[in-house]
Amino acid sequence: MAPGSNGWFRRRSPRLSGTLHIRDATGRELVVPLRGRAALLTTGATRLRGHGEVWAVHTTAPAAETSLMIIYGRAGAADLNSGLCAAGQTIALDGVTFTWRAPSAPVNAIPHQRTTAGGPPRNLRTPPARSSNTRSEPASGLRSRLRNMVRVVTQATRH
Repeated sequence: MAPGSNGWFRRRSPRLSGTLHIRDATGRELVVPLRGRAALLTTGATRLRGHGEVWAVHTTAPAAETSLMIIYGRAGAADLNSGLCAAGQTIALDGVTFTWRAPSAPVNAIPHQRTTAGGPPRNLRTPPARSSNTRSEPASGLRSRLRNMVRVVTQATRH
C-alpha cells in the first residue's frame, strides 16, 4: 500500500455500526453486531448455509447517507449475490433476508455533558485543598523510606 493511502481508505470507508438481523430460509434469525470497517459472515460463525461479507459505503456525494454493501452466496455456489441495504431496510440475497438496524444517534456525534442534580459535574470537582505542602504520612514512614534508600545504595556499591 502506498504511503498515505491508509488515511484515504479510512476517510472513504465509514465504520460499521448497529446490528444486522439475518433470517435464513428456515425462519431462524441471527443478530450480528457490526463494528470496525467490515464483517465476514462465515458458515461456522453464523451457521448459515453460505458465506459473505458486509461493509459500509457512502451512498450520497457529500457522505451524508450510509448503506451496507452485502455480498452473500451459498456454500459451493459459483457466484455471489450482492446488494445495498439502507438503514431500516431489508434485502434478500440467495433466500436469506438481511435487515440493518442502525443506531439512533450518528456514530460521530459528540456526546453532551451530563450534569448531576446535586452539584457540579464530576470533571469540575477538585480535591480538598491542603493547608501546607507536606505529605500526610507520619515521620516514621519518611524515616523507613530513607533507611530503604540507604540500604539500596550501600548494597549496590558492595558488588
